[in-house]
Amino acid sequence: MCIRDSLLDMPFTYMTVFDVVRNQYFYLGETLLYELPSAANFVVATFHIVEMADPGNEGLVYGLLTTISNLGGPFARAIGNQVFSLFSPNLSDDSNYETDSPAFRQTVANSFTLTYFLVFVSCLFIWFLPNQKDEAQWRKANWGSQKAFAYITVLVVGFALIYACTMNFLVMFPSTMCLKIAGGEGCEE
Repeated sequence: MCIRDSLLDMPFTYMTVFDVVRNQYFYLGETLLYELPSAANFVVATFHIVEMADPGNEGLVYGLLTTISNLGGPFARAIGNQVFSLFSPNLSDDSNYETDSPAFRQTVANSFTLTYFLVFVSCLFIWFLPNQKDEAQWRKANWGSQKAFAYITVLVVGFALIYACTMNFLVMFPSTMCLKIAGGEGCEE
């Protein structure tokens, strides 16, 4: 799915960036092509929770996995603000979008290329998921459970939540959005 969505998104993005078709409806319209199937896929993809959760614990496990899934967007946005601040010309400077120079278009294309590359790399983690119901049940029966994994998971998710909230709040206010840690160029004293 992640590969399909990225491959579907690429032509629209690059055609808009390089001025082949410069129309907001062309650029934003393709989102409709995959949002509805993506929503249905999310529901179907979470059915494995029933196989992994203990009886009577399905709601808690589903809530935890949904929360972790929804945390990915704000966490990625916070990291993206920091990474994309390293690009030159600056992606956060409104005047670069108004000027629309070839150098800036290339910078925007490079930022999308990095994004697509990271999406494709993240798809490699799909190999860690069980293939079918039988494998999921086998893992549950044969793989031991350790409290250390639970503690590590809570710590990582807690850190991601605090980091994402902090970084995203920093970019919301003009007085802090200039901070380098928030992806700005540095505040003038």
